[in-house]
Amino acid sequence: MSAALEIPATMKAAILHKNGDPTTKEILSVDEIPMPELTEGTILVKVSAASINPVDWKLMQGDFPGLKQGQCGCDVSGTVVKIGPDTTTTLVVGDEVYGDAIDTKGSFAEYVVCKAIVLCKKPTNISHTEAASLPLAGLTALQGLRIHGMFKEGDKVLIYGGSGGVGSLAIQIAKALGASEIYSTGSSVEMIKGFGADVVVNYKEESLMDGLKGKDFDLVFDTIGGYEHWEVAQASMKKSGQYISIVGDGGGFVSTILKLITRKLKGKVMGGPNYSLFLTNTKYDEIGADMAKITELVEAGKVTTVLDDQKFELTTEGIHNFIKASMSHRAKGKLVLQVAK
Repeated sequence: MSAALEIPATMKAAILHKNGDPTTKEILSVDEIPMPELTEGTILVKVSAASINPVDWKLMQGDFPGLKQGQCGCDVSGTVVKIGPDTTTTLVVGDEVYGDAIDTKGSFAEYVVCKAIVLCKKPTNISHTEAASLPLAGLTALQGLRIHGMFKEGDKVLIYGGSGGVGSLAIQIAKALGASEIYSTGSSVEMIKGFGADVVVNYKEESLMDGLKGKDFDLVFDTIGGYEHWEVAQASMKKSGQYISIVGDGGGFVSTILKLITRKLKGKVMGGPNYSLFLTNTKYDEIGADMAKITELVEAGKVTTVLDDQKFELTTEGIHNFIKASMSHRAKGKLVLQVAK
């Protein structure tokens, strides 16, 4: 194991004090805290950049269980500075890495502890800023297609929300994996076509039903949510098709579960499309292979990132603005926090 680099005793980090509005100082602020300790299976990363996902501020608000106080942020790109005791890894101190710290949290900081299994060497052809935008969205797109959507080469695919973080990557990954034809939805038609979509239905100019009905999709990937998307999908998919969603219709946990059960039963009993609602798995044994696959696609030029041009720094005001920009749903690409100067 390589020796650790010189590490300060304290660091700056975004700290959640309690669940609530994370754009207020009472709920979230950037403070000076002691450097975290490493345990078996973990690695300390000096953060260069970190990106935000809606799940981050939803956890802060208390919409989902799992974070009542402490450090925040998941996606990270940076440099390995220390490896925990008895940690099995091929990484060494000094390696440039990227990954998802959803289990340990804390990428909105100068340093973050990550599980070794979720870290991968950063693609050599992109910056830390670009790499930080990839982990959770990339894993969600890849797992959605391959695991939950049971994608196979030659599938005809529809991706709702082609300009979003997950949607834009799902289009590119589906194309790289050999989709026969890719449809998508969104108002940024030329941008979405640039990701590899063959046909883009602009919902501002025509109804989704008119544009998609009867297209016989093998796989529909919903990154937006809402009943309309499921309704249109039923009219546009093969009966043997796979419908996967990362959002659902809304309406609370109980309502979501009841709809999930009802739609799955309907598919089995009446022979319709299979409905699946999923969360990204960052704990299973193949997570390292998933990250390596994303790296492979990026280095081959088959997957590129789209970044919003807004700049954010690791200060209380900067973090608040960072979160507000994500909450607005108006970002043109992934929002990234610049940590290292």
